[in-house]
Amino acid sequence: MSSSHPLAIHGGPKAKTTPYHRPNRYGALERKYVLEALDDRGLMMTNGGMVRRFEAAAAEAFGCRHVILTTSGTTAIQTALVALGVCEGDEVVTTAIADAGTFMSILALHAVPVFADLHPDTFGPDPDSVEQRITSKTRAIIDVHMAGIVGDMDRFPGISAQHGIPLLEDGSQCHGGKWKDRCVGTMGRAGAFSMNESKHMSTGDGGFITTDDDVVARLARLYIDKTYSRGETRRGDEVLLFAAINARPNCLTGAVALAQLERLEDNLAARDRIVRRYYAELGDLPHLRLPKILPGARCAWWPLPARYTGDHPTRDEIVAAMQAEGLEVNSALSPTPGNLHQSVIRDRRFFADRDAVPHFLRDVQYDEWSCPKADEIARQVVRLPVDFRFTDADVDETIAGVKKVWMHYLGK
Repeated sequence: MSSSHPLAIHGGPKAKTTPYHRPNRYGALERKYVLEALDDRGLMMTNGGMVRRFEAAAAEAFGCRHVILTTSGTTAIQTALVALGVCEGDEVVTTAIADAGTFMSILALHAVPVFADLHPDTFGPDPDSVEQRITSKTRAIIDVHMAGIVGDMDRFPGISAQHGIPLLEDGSQCHGGKWKDRCVGTMGRAGAFSMNESKHMSTGDGGFITTDDDVVARLARLYIDKTYSRGETRRGDEVLLFAAINARPNCLTGAVALAQLERLEDNLAARDRIVRRYYAELGDLPHLRLPKILPGARCAWWPLPARYTGDHPTRDEIVAAMQAEGLEVNSALSPTPGNLHQSVIRDRRFFADRDAVPHFLRDVQYDEWSCPKADEIARQVVRLPVDFRFTDADVDETIAGVKKVWMHYLGK
């Protein structure tokens, strides 16, 4: 479509003439493995074999000794933190903007989330800010690979080693990302991943942990299964080792996960083709700043966050115009505008039905404006759609729509 047409928001024709192409992502391979699971000894992970089958295949694909399948990305993070030794009152440094599951996992353990500012080039935590937040109470660092963008993975393990604090990589949005040929999730003591419907690999809901550490793996397996030893003792003789939860996956989840894993590289290649076109055809637009791809990084693209750095029109006006063109563009890096601005953090609102501050947070005060770069990014972010199922026409019309809006407002 020519950029000379009036904007759709002003009554002109839409740049996106058809809905985005998103056929069912589950097909014959998932069906095959699900039927195999149904024909096995049982669907509980301790009876059937599909959970262990996925874990073995994923460990080989990611290049680590252990993979532990869980029920969600949130339980994967929580479980990994337990296995890393995080206890009540400990501090865990993470990023100021991420899915709530990251900091909720910290709070669930009665530990204290500490928020580092964002890096404007990668949208993940700024390593300098992370290091500044470390205290004698810091027990773990969570490096969140936001939107599939791989940050400086020389710095984060270096900070971890220098301070003797374990690093947990949150790769929920970065399945298959790499740094110098090492997979995301294998450069810290552990990695945690989500497999909800929006992720590169989906089981509807699900998650998994990666680690090379035998002790971490053992503790993680115990934690997701109420510390049952499973087969090592007779019923009635079980000795429970510590307080734990039930986050056991079932073999149907394992079956779908295995099929999704086998398609991951094709999925990533399709995403990469889309993002390469965005960089090639939109990278020179004024006031549009695309993420910096660091040398040695293979990003595992999710919706692509860019920054709109202009003042007139506003970011919200730009986004509204693109949405009116039928583009799946939005202005949110995560479901919330920022962790420090949430009542659960700002007001330390821990309980559902009362305002009492829990004892482990009584001496903690959060400065809502202590991460200025994160707030600036939240005001600027424009997310461009990326989906491995998109057709060339989807990408063509998205690029045309962005250019149309830019031409109208900014003359280019």
